[in-house]
Amino acid sequence: MTVAAGRVTTGPAATAPSWAGASGPAGAPRLADGVELLGEYKNSGYGQPPSLVRRADGQVVQMSRLLYQVTCRIDGSRDPAAIAALVGEELGRALNADQVRYLITAKLLPLGIVAAEGAPAAAPKANPLLALRARGTLLPERAANAAGTLLRPLFRWPVIVAVAGTFLVVDYWLLAVHGLGSGLQQVLHNPVDLLIVLGLCVVSAAFHECGHAAGCRYGGARPGVIGVGIYLVWPSFFTNVTDSYRLSRAGRLRTDLGGLYFNLIFMLAVAGAYSATSADVLLLVIAITQLEMLEQLLPFVRFDGYFILSDLAGVPDLFARIAPILRSAVPRGRRDPRISGLKRRTRIVVTGWVLCVIPLLTLSIGYLLLRFPQINRALWRSGSQQAHLLSLAVAGHHYAMAAVDAIGILLLALSLAGSLYILTGLARRLTALGLRWSAGRPAQRLLVAGAGLACVTALTTFWTVQGQFRGW
Repeated sequence: MTVAAGRVTTGPAATAPSWAGASGPAGAPRLADGVELLGEYKNSGYGQPPSLVRRADGQVVQMSRLLYQVTCRIDGSRDPAAIAALVGEELGRALNADQVRYLITAKLLPLGIVAAEGAPAAAPKANPLLALRARGTLLPERAANAAGTLLRPLFRWPVIVAVAGTFLVVDYWLLAVHGLGSGLQQVLHNPVDLLIVLGLCVVSAAFHECGHAAGCRYGGARPGVIGVGIYLVWPSFFTNVTDSYRLSRAGRLRTDLGGLYFNLIFMLAVAGAYSATSADVLLLVIAITQLEMLEQLLPFVRFDGYFILSDLAGVPDLFARIAPILRSAVPRGRRDPRISGLKRRTRIVVTGWVLCVIPLLTLSIGYLLLRFPQINRALWRSGSQQAHLLSLAVAGHHYAMAAVDAIGILLLALSLAGSLYILTGLARRLTALGLRWSAGRPAQRLLVAGAGLACVTALTTFWTVQGQFRGW
């Protein structure tokens, strides 16, 4: 799964710290440490393409052309008047020192782009919907770049054509000639074979991430760390390819598709191992990898298909468009620049995606809410049964079966924890929205509290009437 760092939108702040003493000459601002100018977002779906800046913490800030040109001229030696003269000449419009000071103080400083005097204010960080959580590093940035550099020759066109053609031949033979029956029987009768399948699937997922890193490196960008985290309820690998924002659409799509392409290479390697060993269980790995590839193409959660659609449309974060699209559908609703600035064709694509993803998310989350005690009771019972089987396997010295049972317990525990995390995360988001809407207005705050209490009461009543608390 490809995961890019979140995007922070620019906006004014009510108060901001001083920057006057945070540079060399008096009154000459400088950029914060680690800030990198990524340039214009190429082949974007906007009428006026935005520019991107990346902070040291990996957050990507989307800017207008004016704000980006001001950022480009900040070097610690120019004062606002000098910056105004250079930017005005570049854009062909009048700009004075006071306007530059406002842009720096009200826009750039709160976003952590300009160094602040004394203790810097905490820069805003994106909290994107359905994002990867609990991240850990497997390969640091230097190692990921080394792997990407080593593997990037695999993206040359003769190699791509050879891999795709060979895979089609192997897949036809597997599905139309040989079949998967013998491999399934092996796994059902021998737990060691099941462990082999699970291990190779993990290797395939890790190699998938190397494909993203190599695709990013082939285009001239630098991948970040390769790691693992929790996505929804399952552990997932990820590659930070935020730097691919500087590439063209073709370069970004190469990065997105790199993981799936490396899955093809992995399957050919497994097919080669089968030809040497005749172990039918290896063919099952090929079939499972193809199912994982189909899952990755889903565009409604942050899998590869989501980023492919995002780059085809030229819109960095589709989930950030859901609320603006809904607001724009309300009669006389405020026109959000995140939507009004899109090209007509792009707006149609994004609106279509929103109209598909909202019912899917509503049904999924609604089912989880309505059946929450029942689902978790089933998970708990299944985990208890797996624990009993694990103890029997250990007592009987069947350690391979014990390992399979232990993996099953771990996956069930993750599902249980994931459902709790999704529910508490949803509650936190709704609470934050309610508090923000009712800030400074006691009547609205009372309405929010009453609505929250009514929802909790209704859910608890529904669970009780349905008997979902029985059997715990």
